[in-house]
Amino acid sequence: MVISGLVLQCHPDRVESVAAQLAQMPGVSDVTPVEGGGHLACVLEAPSLEASILVLDHLKALPGVYSAMPTYIHALEEDERWNSPAVHS
Repeated sequence: MVISGLVLQCHPDRVESVAAQLAQMPGVSDVTPVEGGGHLACVLEAPSLEASILVLDHLKALPGVYSAMPTYIHALEEDERWNSPAVHS
């Protein structure tokens, strides 16, 4: 399991629509607009680093998204437990 904190830079007119798309994506949670406009923060939980990269590439391709950057990455060991609604929904 890989847990990442992400910041997306978006066109200011597209922040709401990008946030709505993120909220529907499996493994994405805590989608929050950043004060000042044009940015969103979210948490991504994926089964592997490779899966995280695929989702990140998908996020970068969304209309209105200029960039998507990880600000935090943590890989859980197999024996560690993570109880998150984003992973178990």
